[in-house]
Amino acid sequence: MLNLFLLVLLSRGVYALMWFYIAPLLPAMLRDYGVDPAYAGLLPAAFVVGAALMQLPASYLGARYGHNKVAGFGMVLFGVSSVLMALAPSWGWALAFRALGGVGAGLFFSTAGAVLVALSPSSVGSALGWYGASFNLGGFVGFYWGAVASVLGWRPALALPGLLSAALGVALVRHGAVKSRPSLEWRAAAYGLASFPFWGAVYAANNLAATWLHLYRGVGEWAAGAVSSASMLSGLLGGLTGRLYDAGGRGRSALLAAASTASIAFLAMPWAPLEAVPLLAFLYGLSFSTYMTGVYAASSRAAQNPASALAVINVTNMALGLHVSYLFSWLMAQSPDYPWLFLASLALASAVATYAVVVRAI
Repeated sequence: MLNLFLLVLLSRGVYALMWFYIAPLLPAMLRDYGVDPAYAGLLPAAFVVGAALMQLPASYLGARYGHNKVAGFGMVLFGVSSVLMALAPSWGWALAFRALGGVGAGLFFSTAGAVLVALSPSSVGSALGWYGASFNLGGFVGFYWGAVASVLGWRPALALPGLLSAALGVALVRHGAVKSRPSLEWRAAAYGLASFPFWGAVYAANNLAATWLHLYRGVGEWAAGAVSSASMLSGLLGGLTGRLYDAGGRGRSALLAAASTASIAFLAMPWAPLEAVPLLAFLYGLSFSTYMTGVYAASSRAAQNPASALAVINVTNMALGLHVSYLFSWLMAQSPDYPWLFLASLALASAVATYAVVVRAI
């Protein structure tokens, strides 16, 4: 049986692939369903709605029945939803199945993170850094999923990862239960309120930058997904950034610098030469990875139920940050520049708010 720590990281990678494989497939889906690009943001928003609904229930169920067991069930459900979405006869059904996939993802995120915290109590920052790294690496593969779709079509390209997700979910369930005290960590909400603008900005960019590049910079569908995938290359450094928060003393400055750097990268996107776009995407991806690792480590290190702390942050991010996706798609229909100016302002807001939360917690 595969080591539980590695199994969680592998599952996290496939989970991330299924977050972002939509990005390069979305133009073809819109075309086949006859949907206006202004509604493109509804698909990632539907996913976030489903995921947000299950964050807090998942943390309670994981503490009581085993975090890995609940995470495994989530991966099975996520996989089944992906297969169903491949069979969706209309845009409305695709939205419904994507929301179901969000429910599965919501069962996985905080519970799988709690497993890593339980397995690495003295190096929480590093463990969550590798958790973030797995997410970014899986997302990087997801952005290239257009290559699979170009050979098989977008429907089989949706179904294949679903089968792998279900298999990994079964493997997680088979391990012995990892439990914690079933408490609700409401104090983590301050981190969620501070981080949701940045979270929403990067979620929108990662899901919709490929569509923006295709529509407004003339980049081919497959190439657009590849260019925007540069934000996921930052996952290679995820474990290293986690060590910043294990060492202590530098975490506060890292949080402020990371969100501020992303704001500059967003601001430059509409006017940068096309050759510079991958570098900017890498920059805001690395900044986000560094930032969220710090937020998760700070909130979960002292929590009696780390899954609850992670869930409170994530549900806050999703409930408030999901609106950014459809605002992005609406703004890009007004002017190609507007969505990136909007994202830059959101990242800057998180930089200021998170710094205030961390200073108050000291």
